[in-house]
Amino acid sequence: MTHTPALRSLLASLLAVSSLIASPLAAAELQVTETDAAIEIASDGKSVLVYNKQSPPVPDGIDPIYHRSGFLHPVASPAGSVVTAAFPADHPHQQGIFSAWVRTNYDGREIDFWNLAGGVGRVSHERVVKTFTVNESAGFEVDLIHHTVAEPKVDILRERWRITVQPTDGSYRCFDLQTTQQALTDKPLTVEKYHYGGVATRGPARWSLPSGKKAAAKASDASNERPSEPISEIVDEHGHVRITGNHHPTRWVTLSGTEGDDVVCITMLGHADNFRAPQPARLHPSMPYFCFAPCVTGEFQITKDQPYEASFRFLVTDGKPDPAWIEQQWQAWCGDKAE
Repeated sequence: MTHTPALRSLLASLLAVSSLIASPLAAAELQVTETDAAIEIASDGKSVLVYNKQSPPVPDGIDPIYHRSGFLHPVASPAGSVVTAAFPADHPHQQGIFSAWVRTNYDGREIDFWNLAGGVGRVSHERVVKTFTVNESAGFEVDLIHHTVAEPKVDILRERWRITVQPTDGSYRCFDLQTTQQALTDKPLTVEKYHYGGVATRGPARWSLPSGKKAAAKASDASNERPSEPISEIVDEHGHVRITGNHHPTRWVTLSGTEGDDVVCITMLGHADNFRAPQPARLHPSMPYFCFAPCVTGEFQITKDQPYEASFRFLVTDGKPDPAWIEQQWQAWCGDKAE
């Protein structure tokens, strides 16, 4: 059969569209596995992420006060490179992907849920609500409690995480974190103005810049890894880096680090519907850590009737992603809200 140029063009377009539609469907099946200690989501037998229901063992040399449950680690790239950290020697309270506020006030009490060494407050896993598979995606819902450690002990917030790993063509990982934080008593939690706090991402200590080289080397030694020159970069949607981008409102942030001769990246996107979107981002000047911090622009309250809600999408890639590709991902995710 002979096709006219117009028909050939139409067929080519249809094939391209069908390829885009079929690509996620052709992706490896996602599996959810739950144990007493953790929930893992894997793709074709390769781990994508782990949620820690219980604290992993605290390494020798790290104060046990830094135990933590209710965070994501390890998070891995398609090639298996881990882009998060647990108990990094420089700041062992920064673990994987976690959620906490720093300067808060509850019933006249100053409570820091972030800096665990203070022994005042912390965020802990409470329960698994459910695991699920929907179409080709897979995930789980869990509850975390923001509570005091010091007496009198009070459970102040319940935070619901919905983690959804999305199907891809296998060239990158994609998952969403939706958080809803609601007061458990009739008294509000006031999140005060501060320069960091919120949902954070912490990379491996070996990615620390030279000012953090000693801590990175200690962490590398402790894990029996060969110390190497720690190299990493943090950049936001505007092309701003650690210093120039700190506290700037942004829709996404990319953290990259070297793994041997290769580069691996984790990009965090903030949804257009988020409170105070686009939220300011805290970009640390030397550590491989950043967070979306709506508290930068002023205080706010979390109550029973006014919960804090936010959604974030994570893209994990082997190699630095093209900013134009990240922008396309953000536009596709936010849909009409992107206008």
